[in-house]
Amino acid sequence: MAARFRSQLVAFDWSKSEPLHGLLCLPGIALPLIIGLHFGYPGTAALMVGGAQCVGFGSYQQPLFHRSGAMLAASVGIAISALVGALCRDSTVALIVTAVVWAMLYALANTISTATAWVGQQCCIFLVISSAAPSSPGTTHDLVYSALLRCAGVFAGAMLQYAILRGIRHVLPAAQTQFSKPDFDPTHFQRAFLLEQLKPHNGAFQFALRMAVTAAVSVAIYRVQTWTSAYWIGMTALLIPKPEFTQTAVRGLLRAAGTLLGAALCTLIVVEARPQGMWLALLVLLFQYVAYLLANVNYGAFALALTGYICFVLAVAHQPPNEVLLHRVLATLAGTAIALGIHAAFVLGRKALHITPPTLHSLEERL
Repeated sequence: MAARFRSQLVAFDWSKSEPLHGLLCLPGIALPLIIGLHFGYPGTAALMVGGAQCVGFGSYQQPLFHRSGAMLAASVGIAISALVGALCRDSTVALIVTAVVWAMLYALANTISTATAWVGQQCCIFLVISSAAPSSPGTTHDLVYSALLRCAGVFAGAMLQYAILRGIRHVLPAAQTQFSKPDFDPTHFQRAFLLEQLKPHNGAFQFALRMAVTAAVSVAIYRVQTWTSAYWIGMTALLIPKPEFTQTAVRGLLRAAGTLLGAALCTLIVVEARPQGMWLALLVLLFQYVAYLLANVNYGAFALALTGYICFVLAVAHQPPNEVLLHRVLATLAGTAIALGIHAAFVLGRKALHITPPTLHSLEERL
């Protein structure tokens, strides 16, 4: 595993980079960011940017029924997840139960296609992030109202990005990403296939069980913390796991390394340059473009760029970047440790019980 980690840490597969496509994803982020800052609504801008950024990554995914299916599914899914997460803000039990359900659905989505797995993972992320939404004192009505506003902001940004990318594709054929299989159609997903995945010996079921435990443990630990950005514990723990142990371990180590380097770089920029206003917007767009550029090139470098993007988006929303970055590094390390620890426990448990490790083959791979 050490050799594989070293090779993936330094290997940059630039053949999987799409500079033009990444550039075309930026207008959907730039518009709400610049307009929100100009008119004094940084919080709304941050919500819309989050939705737009997610759907931008969705444009790289495999088709779901049609070419833009992943973007549409993600738009609806993250908006619903943002709503539910915000509604669970004041109830740890409700959040844990919901996170377990979301995590299991994400695990089962891996059995359909890479696109459905990606959509499920994004829903888990927005659920956990939204559960840490700032408190709005008042009645239950105020909680519902703020949750609906959060949902609306995320959905508006997502649909803005979707509309812009759809429009660009009509006039610029080169905007089509090259990493897709337009012939895949998940209509073959039938009841018999679903029932097969729910059998205890199946790889999908065991992965879903591991994701459920990971969600319950990481969210419970996050909820007992009092420091800023503790929700990154749950989010990181849900981002890292993959069905295979080596893939999970390498992914976790690369994410931790990329986050540490990204946090150091962004702290240096914040302390030395002290960017404000439109300079912050420029940094958000720069780091997000690099993240789009590196998403399929090198996971560690991608994590570094994504850390920078998040740092400057938080600065746009007037959260103290130095404190937030320190807490995010601690939370990333904790979430990585939780994900790897639970995965290792499952591997050791299988060995102790003499259970043959199952393999997970998606419906996409079978067709």
